[in-house]
Amino acid sequence: MTAQTNNTNRLKRYYYKDSVVSVEIWSGKDKKLDSLKTYYSNGKLNEVFYYDEKGFKNSNCYQLNKEGEKQVTWNFLHGKLISRTDHKLPFNKVNEENAKNQLQYLTELNQKTNYNPTAIYDLYRRGSLRAGLGNTTLALEDLKKAENYLNKISKNKNSSKLDKALASREKFKSNLYDLMANVYLDLEMENHAIGYFYKAMASAPNDMRILYNFASLLRVKKSTDLAQYYLEKVIATMPEHGFARWSLSILYSDKGEYQKAMENMSVAFPREKNIIARSTDYGGRDLRTTRGFLYHKLGESEKGIQDLKEALEMDKNNSYAMKNLGIIYLEQQKYDEACKLFEKARELKYSLVFDEKDLDGLLESACNKARLKEAIIIPKPFVFPNPATTSITIGNYDFKNFDFEFFDFESNSILKGKSSNTTIDVRSLMSGFYILKIYNTDSPQTFKIIKE
Repeated sequence: MTAQTNNTNRLKRYYYKDSVVSVEIWSGKDKKLDSLKTYYSNGKLNEVFYYDEKGFKNSNCYQLNKEGEKQVTWNFLHGKLISRTDHKLPFNKVNEENAKNQLQYLTELNQKTNYNPTAIYDLYRRGSLRAGLGNTTLALEDLKKAENYLNKISKNKNSSKLDKALASREKFKSNLYDLMANVYLDLEMENHAIGYFYKAMASAPNDMRILYNFASLLRVKKSTDLAQYYLEKVIATMPEHGFARWSLSILYSDKGEYQKAMENMSVAFPREKNIIARSTDYGGRDLRTTRGFLYHKLGESEKGIQDLKEALEMDKNNSYAMKNLGIIYLEQQKYDEACKLFEKARELKYSLVFDEKDLDGLLESACNKARLKEAIIIPKPFVFPNPATTSITIGNYDFKNFDFEFFDFESNSILKGKSSNTTIDVRSLMSGFYILKIYNTDSPQTFKIIKE
């Protein structure tokens, strides 16, 4: 998510990565907060909040569903929530029972706390329920309050025994940070999500679920080396971890190491039924879509075609399976079949859904009945080692002398300096997740760094 402020400084906008407005923050002439609006990724209005002269939420505030219908009304009085009215369930009939249960639990919690919880567990619980119901802004407010209380409890002699007990439990801390990471991930605030995933792992280093979630995020965001590092840590502890093996298979496939990819797939695939049962969004680069492409690259194209056709039987709109099957047909010179698959994948917004840029070239090659030419791969700058302990080196960079600056995930500058030999000393950095920016006249670069 990126931010932009207009010339009057009264409006600040944040954007999803496809340039759709995600958040609008309006200020009055006195520069105090006046209103806040959030939007769905399809561009439609989501939430509307109004504020009094002191910057507290005030009067009726609303949430709309994606069809533009009023879904929730919150009534605030100078920052205090007075009531909540739910006009429509936030999910379809498939999830209706779960939505009703969450609303019931939320109603009971609001009644118990007079709509304004102060205990850390109540804040965490309400933030979790609000996140599940899609009330993202209020969910984050509750979770941030819980995080702030967590930091203060150990210093506050008047904290309750329950709060102190929760603050000392690694599981509670890791669950709080993991939940915050996932809320930020839904908002496409990638750096915040990674920062909180790192906090969750630091609180519960042996929780393989969090470690896997973090590694999968890194893989999707194309931080390949870091993703591989953490996935292999999961595998070292749980060699039969089907999800981790599946992710490693995709990672090695992207790197062109097809034999290693197939070795991991061979461990993951027998667990297909369990993986499907435990996946809320199974599809896309699923097991059969991934294995089908690997079969082809390892010389068994017919097995690959069978896998990919089965993937499309499971989900007729799986544009990744369409692309992979189209690649096989293209390399078999079956240009018409390949062209139709690529065109269908484009209609289904393959490039946007998977953040990939290869479809246009494939379309041109197939639909013009021309052979696919090998792309010239220009090595990109990279950082090693990553994670780092004492120092890092910038590889494949055109300059040995450059300025550098480290930022935390909230964009605060932490460390800056100059490098004269492509190496940067990181011993002064605390353990955590950082954004490294290096500057030169012609070629600025940005990297994600873990300091251990």
